[in-house]
Amino acid sequence: MPGHKGKAPDFLPEGFKETYRYDITEITGADDLYAPSGIIKESEENASEIFGAKTFYSPEGSSLSVKAMIYLALKHYERNSDSNTEAAASKSNGILLKNKPAPYIITVGTCHKSFFHATGLLNIETERIENRNHSGTQNAGDLLPEIQKILSGKKAAPIGLYVTCPDYFGNIINLKELKSILSGMNIPLLVDAAHGAYFKFLDKEKYAEYTHPVDGGADLSCTSAHKTLPTLTGAAYLHINESFLDVYPLAKHAMEIFGSSSPSYLILASLDAFNAEAAKYKEDLSKTCVRIEKLKNELSGMGFHIKKSDPLRIVVLKDELRSGKDFASSLRKHRCEYECFDDGYVILMLTPYNSEADLSRIREAFETVKNRPGDFEILPENGYNCLKNFS
Repeated sequence: MPGHKGKAPDFLPEGFKETYRYDITEITGADDLYAPSGIIKESEENASEIFGAKTFYSPEGSSLSVKAMIYLALKHYERNSDSNTEAAASKSNGILLKNKPAPYIITVGTCHKSFFHATGLLNIETERIENRNHSGTQNAGDLLPEIQKILSGKKAAPIGLYVTCPDYFGNIINLKELKSILSGMNIPLLVDAAHGAYFKFLDKEKYAEYTHPVDGGADLSCTSAHKTLPTLTGAAYLHINESFLDVYPLAKHAMEIFGSSSPSYLILASLDAFNAEAAKYKEDLSKTCVRIEKLKNELSGMGFHIKKSDPLRIVVLKDELRSGKDFASSLRKHRCEYECFDDGYVILMLTPYNSEADLSRIREAFETVKNRPGDFEILPENGYNCLKNFS
């Protein structure tokens, strides 16, 4: 295996055939993702140095990493709660409580469907705090009363607090502040930062509020490399901070439980290749953020409502004359593919690999919307709305 034996069938386009040479499986010398001892182990160690935590590769997106995070949080909880229970039992003539409360996790706002798949499979209850943050950055202290309210009705601590940061609209929460609050309550912090892999490479002074989850103190976190870094679709990371080193040996097992036993080596190779590209990416990212900030200001100057969001995202809100569908229609006519839209907004995701010509087409699309409001083709369908993956 694989069945093609490294030789692409003749019916494939020429540009696609070359990839077949590199599509391999766990042959000698290629190493094993779930029990690495060679080049994959070395590559993940290189990634760990870049991100400042124990970093593991996921070839199945952040969906796989989210499930592994929940599993590891549960194991961390069980290890600590069992030791606490045994200590309490030793003080009460060795009698152990048999009816231990079911494990639960606190969530903030909407979560990706992979989170609910994991909690369902692992029989973990969820306690949800509604996220009322729509302005860009949320003060973590605002969550404290609701966290305390949940805890007051429980007999045990949660396995963690789980937050999506940034969310699909580029809203964030102050992770360092949140971690400080949770540390005082002995609650681990889990962060789905699927859209925030690039935060690690931002100018720390200019974009201080956009903190990578590892730097924000998250005990467990995941980031999707393929969303903002130059890697293949499906490439992602699982990050484990020092506070969770007790379950570090279980990380590969956690990934293997939920992942395919035949991971894509093409995706793994793209993650490895980025390690050597990281320094250049940081330089290119700085220039790109300036270009996108300029474009946002230009769109605002045209009269459009640009929502505050992270540096690589442009969120344009509807107004009295134009809807999100109008924006999407004009963008498609100018050969720009949006990330997501509905009547109320359109979302664009850019990276250092967008050219100046790409930004010019976006600018032209909105100039058209401004000059001819209401004069748009109706899109044949809404297209794929990424937000359907969240609830």
